[in-house]
Amino acid sequence: MKKLITVIINAEPKQVEKRDFSFQDVVILAYGNFDDSQKSYTMVSTLKNDKGEKHIHEYSFGDMIKMKEGMRINVDSTNRS
Repeated sequence: MKKLITVIINAEPKQVEKRDFSFQDVVILAYGNFDDSQKSYTMVSTLKNDKGEKHIHEYSFGDMIKMKEGMRINVDSTNRS
């Protein structure tokens, strides 16, 4: 059985499998689809360690994101000009 964890994507809790997700997978969790022909995406995650210290990571297209319990991810999209 796959282990489910809770992550926060764009301020909304999501139940996901504890595994690696592609950049595109996380965009789909945030917006329901991935459209790189019309939009550009940025992604930043925040995770606190056992000592309460924040770790911030920026991701780019092609990156893999290892989902961890309590992780917060902000995904922003902009229209390409």
